[in-house]
Formats: sequence, structure tokens, C-alpha cells
Amino acid sequence: MSEDVYKLWLSSKITELGSRKQNDLLRQFGSAEAIFQAPIDSLQMAEGITPRILRTLTFQRDPYYIESMYKSMEAKEIRYISRDSKHFPSLLKEIPDPPIGIFYIGELPSDDIPKVAIIGSRTCTDYGRNIARLFAKPLAQRGIVIVSGMARGLDSIAHKSALEGGGKTIAVLGCGVDICYPPEFHELRKDIIRNGCVLSEYPPGVRPLASNFPARNRIISGLCKAVLVTEAGKKSGTLITVNTALEQGRDVLAVPGSILNESSAGTNRLIGEGAYPATDHTDVLFVLGEWMLADILESTPTESSHKNLANNLAPDEKLVYDSLTFEPMGFDALLVKACMQPGSLHFICTTLELKGLIKKLPGLRFIRNI
Repeated sequence: MSEDVYKLWLSSKITELGSRKQNDLLRQFGSAEAIFQAPIDSLQMAEGITPRILRTLTFQRDPYYIESMYKSMEAKEIRYISRDSKHFPSLLKEIPDPPIGIFYIGELPSDDIPKVAIIGSRTCTDYGRNIARLFAKPLAQRGIVIVSGMARGLDSIAHKSALEGGGKTIAVLGCGVDICYPPEFHELRKDIIRNGCVLSEYPPGVRPLASNFPARNRIISGLCKAVLVTEAGKKSGTLITVNTALEQGRDVLAVPGSILNESSAGTNRLIGEGAYPATDHTDVLFVLGEWMLADILESTPTESSHKNLANNLAPDEKLVYDSLTFEPMGFDALLVKACMQPGSLHFICTTLELKGLIKKLPGLRFIRNI
């Protein structure tokens, strides 16, 4: 059997051993094959081997177990690559305690294609949703792969927006790639697989335990050159990924929000601590490197058409459009700001919504769409 096969066996033990212990074992024994073939007394003498770890390493230590894993994965179209493979993401190899292998369904985007993680709170506001879309979609249109965690809230919006932009996206899971979590995202998962992949260091069948997600977060940032935080409260779990990204030497960007809104307290604090403030997707392109600077000066057809529309509005339409921001505004507040009659404002809002320039939210509130 090849070393990759033995690494698959070792990868199947991730929930019991953890990535750090797996890498420690590889350092001590030299290879996954040596661990697989090692006599019990050699394993017992190794540093850090507890009775529990010994049981894990000696359980199902036979070729038939590995063969059955391969057959099960093949039936589910699950692929596995070890970090020795030329197809393994190069940036992911560089992180502390990298996964010894990854499982995925779909197509793993080429290493040559730049990747950006877009993350944010699960309990997001309308502002956060709009911001995630306004960054993910144009970045995807420019060929950037959007990476996130397929969680409820801003992660899922980042994936959806990347797909709307005709781009590719990677969902990094805290469970086996054969499990859809959250369960309501079956259709989103299918779309991601058709236009990228779902990926995990956890083998098929591993449930989405809370303890898996901090380790999952290091892979989200590890795949990417930059991490963008769209919205996060002061105690948001998103900040765990940020800390990991900083430890990995990744660039961190954050979208500023209102100082009166607790949902932006985390992102505002990140900016105060040195994160790049991002107010437009071109800020992300700039951080990715000078090779993209020429591209910043050009707009995609979709962006150009929206900007042309915004620049060629009738006076009353422009007044209403300019009165709105990316923070939701109620109809009554907009009425006062635009100094219009209710009937005229209703008509103009409907016109701007049909043009795709603003969006109507529940509670008769409006927000800029671009």
C-alpha cells in the first residue's frame, strides 16, 4: 500500500487523536506506514501515548478496514488527498499542525487561483447580509474563490453570493463531507459541489460536534491569503477564526459598521487593532497583491451597468437613492429625509427596486442594493 493509503487510515482517527497528536506521531515514527506497522510495544514507548491513544491506534489496524473506507467513499463520490499530494493546497501545508489529509466532494479549485475567506456572525443584521453579498459577488466575478464555513448567517450568504456571481466557492465543514450541516442547506450544498467543493479534515460519518469547529476554522483561514470579516459582535465566534488567521500570518480585513450597533462592535474593534478597513471589494483585491492592481481599475459588466444606472437617474430618483445607505431606513424616516409626499416616494422606491438599485426589507424599510 502507498503512504497516501496509510495517511487515509491515520486521518480516519482525527476525532480521537486530533491534528496535533497526528503530526507528533508522524514526527516520531517518520511516516503513517511506520505508525500502522509499529508493534504495540513500540507504540507504548512513544512519547505522549496514553492507553486511550494506544487503543485508537491498534483498533481497526488492518487493510480490510482501509479497503472498506475506500469503497464507501467511492460510492459517495468522496475524494481524499494527503498533504504529500501535489494537489494539496500549498498554503494549507504552511499552517501550524496542518491536516495530514483532506476529504472533499466536488472539484478542488487550483492552487493558482487566489482564495479569500469571507466570514461573519450567524445572527447577522440586514446590513451584514448586504455587505457580505456586496463583497462576495464581485470578488467571485473576478475569479476569486470564496471560502467560508457554510454556517447559518453570513457564511451561507457569502457562498450564495459567490455562486450568484458565477464564481467558485469552498465550504469547510466541521463534520464529514457526507453530512449536510446545517440540515436545511441541502440545495446550497449541491450548488457548492457543482461550483467548487465541500471540504473537511474529518472522515465521512463524523457528526458536527461543537468541539470540531475551532479546528475547522483554522482550515478556512489556512486555505486563503486573506480573511474578510463582514460583521461580528464583540463576543462573536468569528473572532476565533481571526485569531487563527493572525497566527498563520494571513491578512485580516474588516468592514466597519455603526458605533451604535453592537453587531459591528467586533469588526470595529478589529480595525482599531490593525485590521485593514474594507469599504469596497477593491480593498480586498489590493491586499491580495500588486498583480491585481490593474484589474481594480476595471469594472465587471454587472458593476458597470449598476453604476451607469445610479449615475443616470432622474432628479427625484437620485434624491431618494442618495438618501439611502447600507443601513436599513424606515419609510417614515426616508420620507422626512427626501422631503416628499408618500405617494411619490412609494412610486420612486418601487422604480429603484425594479432597477435593482435598492431593496425593500420587512417592516417597510429600504436599503441600498449596490
